[in-house]
Amino acid sequence: MMIYPSLDRTGPTPIHSQIRAWIEEQITLGVWPPRFKLKAEVDLAQDLQVSRGTLRKSIGELIADGMLMQIHGRGTFVAPRVMEQPLAERLVTFSEDLIGKGIAYETQVLEGAVVSARGKMAAKLNLAPSEQMFYLKRVRLVGGEPVIVLHNYVVQATCPGIENFNFITKRLFEVLEESYQLRLMRGERTFQAQAANAEVATLLNMAEGEPVMHVEQLTYLDNGDVIECSELWLRGDCFRLVAAVNRVGKGNIGLAMAVATDTTPGVHGAKE
Repeated sequence: MMIYPSLDRTGPTPIHSQIRAWIEEQITLGVWPPRFKLKAEVDLAQDLQVSRGTLRKSIGELIADGMLMQIHGRGTFVAPRVMEQPLAERLVTFSEDLIGKGIAYETQVLEGAVVSARGKMAAKLNLAPSEQMFYLKRVRLVGGEPVIVLHNYVVQATCPGIENFNFITKRLFEVLEESYQLRLMRGERTFQAQAANAEVATLLNMAEGEPVMHVEQLTYLDNGDVIECSELWLRGDCFRLVAAVNRVGKGNIGLAMAVATDTTPGVHGAKE
């Protein structure tokens, strides 16, 4: 049962500030978890015995602060945790950065098989149609909520038997480096904002057409060969791109990108 605040209607603190503090407390204490849907404004305003304008002001301030979010046609929700991951200056994966930040995650393996080289991934891996690649499809979850869909394609000839590893507990780059003694030297990433298609939306527990960040990556070995090509789809409400821009001398600008995901193309790094 919802416990509503006792609003002081005669004191110096504005009513909308008291409502804002109450909503903020529900979120901070976990009473309203991430993606919790608030009542419709007309109903919540009635329960609080305030005008919709007063309630809307409280909600608007919390949206501006990133604690709430509104989805057109669906309502107002508690915003999920936004993750920022610096991936530009070093070869680091999404999972490695989550581990480094102490953020627990789970992995669901949806598919893992050796397949014939095909399509654009075969071309990116420099494989002929007669050659094989290892295909791995996974979902990463944080706090029980899906946040990333991953499709990885690996040169099978370089990693024979890779399909036998348990990628629920093993990370792909961990296997490549530790089990196959491969030196992963650099990566190339491109980012593009997209509307989630039906499959991605289902896997990420969101509505079709909601924003996602699509990431394509190539990972190179120390000899210059491509070893892995992948595609990721990240929830737009969980990740944000952050750029740190430094001016290095007259006419030169050094650009360092960090990922956490929203929008901004052209970052070099690697991911898993």
